[in-house]
Amino acid sequence: MNENWDYIVVGAGSSGCVVAEKLSADPRNRVLVLEAGGESGFWNRVPKGVAKLVTNPDRIWAYPVAQPREENGPANEVWIRGKGVGGSSSVNGMIWSRGEREDYDAWERDHGAAGWNGDSMTEAFLRLEDHPYGPSPMLGSGGPVHVEPEIYTYPLADEMIAAGEALQLKRVRELNEQPGPRVGYYSHNIRRGKRESAARTFLDPARRRPNVRVVTGARAERITFDGKRATGIDVLVDGEMTHFACSGEIVVSAGAIESPLLLQRSGIGDAAWLRGKGVDPLIDNAHVGAHLNEHLSLSMPYRLKSGKGTNRQFYGAGAALAMARYMLTGGGIMATGPFEVGAFLNVAHPDGRVDAQFYLGAYTFEVGDENNPVPLDKIDRQPGITIYASLLRLSSEGSIRIGGAGVSDAPDIQPNFLSTEHDRASAVALVRRMRAFMDAPPLGARVGEELLPGRDVEGDEAILAFFRRYSTCGLHGIGTCRMGSGDDSVVDAQLRVRGVTGVRVADCSIMPGQVTGNTNAPAMAIGLRCADMMRQAPA
Repeated sequence: MNENWDYIVVGAGSSGCVVAEKLSADPRNRVLVLEAGGESGFWNRVPKGVAKLVTNPDRIWAYPVAQPREENGPANEVWIRGKGVGGSSSVNGMIWSRGEREDYDAWERDHGAAGWNGDSMTEAFLRLEDHPYGPSPMLGSGGPVHVEPEIYTYPLADEMIAAGEALQLKRVRELNEQPGPRVGYYSHNIRRGKRESAARTFLDPARRRPNVRVVTGARAERITFDGKRATGIDVLVDGEMTHFACSGEIVVSAGAIESPLLLQRSGIGDAAWLRGKGVDPLIDNAHVGAHLNEHLSLSMPYRLKSGKGTNRQFYGAGAALAMARYMLTGGGIMATGPFEVGAFLNVAHPDGRVDAQFYLGAYTFEVGDENNPVPLDKIDRQPGITIYASLLRLSSEGSIRIGGAGVSDAPDIQPNFLSTEHDRASAVALVRRMRAFMDAPPLGARVGEELLPGRDVEGDEAILAFFRRYSTCGLHGIGTCRMGSGDDSVVDAQLRVRGVTGVRVADCSIMPGQVTGNTNAPAMAIGLRCADMMRQAPA
């Protein structure tokens, strides 16, 4: 391939799409975008299409986790990530959650990520957003991402919010406007009943420009170097190895799993491990793929004693009517994400800050087994309500390392979940607070049987055992290409990979600390700020 690109963006996910759009706005920049998956389809646009997407191998990457949850137990955990243009923003729950200012202030204060503080990230969010409550000091207006509050409401959802108020959570109109314990309706990046993925919002406008090329089905195997200067990238496209040359910069935006793996296959990582997997080390940095942190989550379904819930709208005639309404009007339950109501609260962290996030919806899936406790393709035929919760400030750190020199070699994923006493205590506290929420008035009068784990699971040891076995990865991995000023970082505050020239990383892998909420909006903000830095100070 004789083409030589000014910029190559690896990964058309939440960050990469933003980077590509912003860099290609200058017609002098020739921008190549490499995406390992394919184009999006009908269900990627329908907000309630989530359940169909996350069980479809054409839309999801499935990563086996090497480390078992229990000692001597089976290694049967699988992590999923979005496959195709838009990345996980094309398959996620579309909750627009930005985190709290203190999260980003800690990046700068504790990790030396100069310029990455609450003020700078808030400014990035304001530029991204088109919110009907804006413009205001905390909500943007006129930006490319439409953010819609309270898309679908119903009386039982109002009772969920009232239950939060009974537990002293503050009811707010917009969960992003203020920090602290709070409850309210989630806002979603949805416009007129359709998902606002990063592909739709950023990549679609970019790819209409003559200076942009998007190659799908392209799995990046390794970055090539002349000495320590990046010169291009070897990519497996439709089964054939292809080389794309780059005279400017390569931006790795492949996510918290794939970004460190690409660096490692390119010789940047723990030298001893790389040699053992057949890779010649270029830069010895054991922190590549280390410091993995996640939001560990749990789903607890309940029966309803009174009230119909929304289950009936997802099967049989009810589903047909809901889909007809959506197709005719763009409204109804199919026009919103999986959960309507959210809450942020403290359950165990000693500093009193928010350390847990609740998601609530008036539906349930059938109860499965320990390998698949909540099968997303089997809606329950009886009315129910689900509370899903994430621990936001876990202290356990894991790792992601290559399993071989090739892009098809399965990675070695070691989450180390619940390896600290703080995390184990938090897990128990989370389950107890989830139960307290469901028991709180007026919701408690409607809630019946607890389907998982069941009220007989009561003692701390029993609750922890249940949580260890049935909790799931929260899809919010960070830290594997950690940003900072010290030797324990992978990229500097300009997102440049340490030790080499011409490579940056822009996605959630660079986050040195977790955010108090979902990671899709922060990923877009990271992409926006990366593009700003590249235009202001090219490598």
